[in-house]
Amino acid sequence: MLRLFIGLELPTCIQDHLVPLCSGVKDARWVDAHNMHITLAFLGEVDEATVPDLHDSLSDIRFDPFDLSLAQVDCFESRGKATALWAGVDGDVDALTRLHFKVQNAISAAGLCPERRKYKPHVTLAWLKKTPKENVMSFMGNHNSLRTDHFTVSHFSLFRSHLSRHGADYQVLEKYS
Repeated sequence: MLRLFIGLELPTCIQDHLVPLCSGVKDARWVDAHNMHITLAFLGEVDEATVPDLHDSLSDIRFDPFDLSLAQVDCFESRGKATALWAGVDGDVDALTRLHFKVQNAISAAGLCPERRKYKPHVTLAWLKKTPKENVMSFMGNHNSLRTDHFTVSHFSLFRSHLSRHGADYQVLEKYS
């Protein structure tokens, strides 16, 4: 079994823009710069025998390059507790949403079940262990003026997620232009 997801790699200059933000919240597990990405679809555990069909379906996706940037900082929460800090996506979000839809269809065509959650494009900055939201409000306020340069999306990638006691590490298995 392979733990897989499909996403957009971030250019190094965008990662470098985010790294200085990654401190200042107690007990946060900050995402390493090389792991920062925009998820298009999370697959979870996938049987290795299914990967060739997934690859074939993803290879059929066509899209025109588009520009994105990152703006603002917010958090995901559950029952008043923050679970993750993230940077929002700006730019041609409509093109990103269309690409997400095509990826979801390709996942279905490969015989896998796409996620049913509403798509919220973002870059995770840190994972939190049910931190009271008021404990991250000042961080979000201090960094809510985040604005990165635009970057062009001309490909997406199939990632493998390796879990360890230190967190996840991501490996690009394939790129699709």
